[in-house]
Amino acid sequence: MRSSATTMIRKGTTAAMASLLAACASHVPLAPGYSGPEALPTDGPLAALVAPDLPLGIIDATDARDRAHFVVRRVSVPSVADPGTSIEFEYYDVEGEARTPVVVLLPIFSGAPAIPRFFARYFANQGWAAVVVLRKRDPFDVLVTAEDAVESNLKDYGRVLDWVDQEPEIDSSRIGLFGVSLGAMDAVMLAAVDRRIDALVVAMAGGDLPYLVLNTRYRRVVRTVDELTDSSGTSREAFRARLDAEITMDPLDLARYVDAERVLMIMTRTDAIIPFEAQERLRESLGSPEALRLVTGHRPSVIMFPRVRNAAFEFFARQFAFEPVALASN
Repeated sequence: MRSSATTMIRKGTTAAMASLLAACASHVPLAPGYSGPEALPTDGPLAALVAPDLPLGIIDATDARDRAHFVVRRVSVPSVADPGTSIEFEYYDVEGEARTPVVVLLPIFSGAPAIPRFFARYFANQGWAAVVVLRKRDPFDVLVTAEDAVESNLKDYGRVLDWVDQEPEIDSSRIGLFGVSLGAMDAVMLAAVDRRIDALVVAMAGGDLPYLVLNTRYRRVVRTVDELTDSSGTSREAFRARLDAEITMDPLDLARYVDAERVLMIMTRTDAIIPFEAQERLRESLGSPEALRLVTGHRPSVIMFPRVRNAAFEFFARQFAFEPVALASN
């Protein structure tokens, strides 16, 4: 009995805290006078990332989990970045035969799928298809082979969009892209080079990858940077200079090719993982799109995920010009 009462108190406290924080969130509209994105270069390294017209090859799909209004199917398609390997993702296949919008969710830094799945379930319960991309590469590759790691990720994510394009139950004219943290930064770069993206929601995304690598307080990154600089006898300044020279595909640089009218940013004011100034710099490079600013930091933002989920859904619905019929609450 006492345990039950304690649980109820904790839940009540969490709900009260979430309501208080939600009241402190602020909405910022798209900057007036926005003149549109720059045209993507037709040659050079960025042009090479534009989705090639290639057959998908052998697709493997298995049913993973049944839910009340959708089935989660595990799908894999051949990689073009790493021949002989596959890209794996979960397809939230909603009931019915009508073609539906889809939201593609990119993986977070750790690759743990719990956060993308939280949002995917909600979208599927509103009658939309969802795709949760599973992390394939070690995110620390960017510290060793920076350009190759970024380019390979973008090519593989493009293959997921190729699959979306050919799936008969998905309306490929209404593709939403969603990312959190590192997944959000990948999403900005993917939206810059792939015009199939109709709407973009990015949460806790920053620009200037070398700055982020050396200024984040994410322990795994801090520890890895320390190990790399110590083992090579390199100063942090020299390490930063090396990253500056090697990373030419950065959200900050590619942001100008993204249409800010189709972007919603979720920003965290007290973030020690992706510093708020890096988020602000990215927003400015994007053309100052619509934003929801939270008072939380990076990890504490989880308490605001229901608010983020609702804001993302409303933004996508607006961009898709879609009148949803909710099937379930979560």
